[in-house]
Amino acid sequence: MADVMMKGTLEERKQIATVQGIRGTIKAAYDILPSYCYNVRRLIIENKKTKFYGLSGNLEANKYFDKGNEYLESGKFKKAIKEFKSSIKFDPNFVYAIDHLAISYRRQEDYKSAIKYYKKSLEIFPEGNVALLNIAVCYSNLKDDENSIKNYAELKFLYPNDPEGYFGLAKMQLINEDYENALDNLFIAHKIYIETDSEFQKDSQKLFEFISAKLEELGKSELIERKAKENNITIKG
Repeated sequence: MADVMMKGTLEERKQIATVQGIRGTIKAAYDILPSYCYNVRRLIIENKKTKFYGLSGNLEANKYFDKGNEYLESGKFKKAIKEFKSSIKFDPNFVYAIDHLAISYRRQEDYKSAIKYYKKSLEIFPEGNVALLNIAVCYSNLKDDENSIKNYAELKFLYPNDPEGYFGLAKMQLINEDYENALDNLFIAHKIYIETDSEFQKDSQKLFEFISAKLEELGKSELIERKAKENNITIKG
C-alpha cells in the first residue's frame, strides 16, 4: 500500500518560507566486512553504544555529569559547561559527558565550540549517532553545507532505519537545489516516520510542501510524480 503525502494549499506552501527557514528546522574508515555487511555493522555499533552511551566507571565523573545535567535542563548552560568539563577531567573518554558538553554549547548557539566537542566524541566513538546528528545540524547552522551533508550521509549509512539521516540530507539537498535526491531521501524519511507513528511526520510533510511549491514554480512538477512513483508514494491535493 502506498504512503500518502499532501501537496497542501497554495497558502500553506507559501508559509513554509525560505531556505533559511529550512535551516532553522533542522533539529573514518571501516574494515571491509562492517562497511558492506549491514548486519555485522549493526552488531558492532550496538555493542559500542552499550559501552559508550552509559555512565562512567569513575564515580567522580558521574557526580559532575549529573550536576551538569541539572543545569542543562534548567537552561543554566554556563554552569552546565563547567560541570561537564570537570566530569571529562576525571574520565576523558566519557562520551555521554562530552556529548552533553557539546549540547550545552549548541544551546548557546556557540556552534564552533559544539563542533569541537562533537569531533572529540566521534574520535572516541566514530559511530555515535548523537554526535553525528548534532554536528550535522551545527555545520548547517554555520552554512557549512559540505560538512553537514557529509555527516548526515554517514548517519544514514550507519543507521539506515533511522529517519534523521534521510531527513537531514533532504533538507540540505533542497538548500543546494538537488531536488531529485532530496525527494528520494524525504520520501524514505516520511515512510519511516509513518511506520513508527512519529510526531515528526508532520515535519516531513511540511518539507514536501515546500519542495512541491518550488518545483511547481520551476515548472518541474513531473519530477514529483516520477519520484513519488519510484518510492511508492501517493500524492493527494
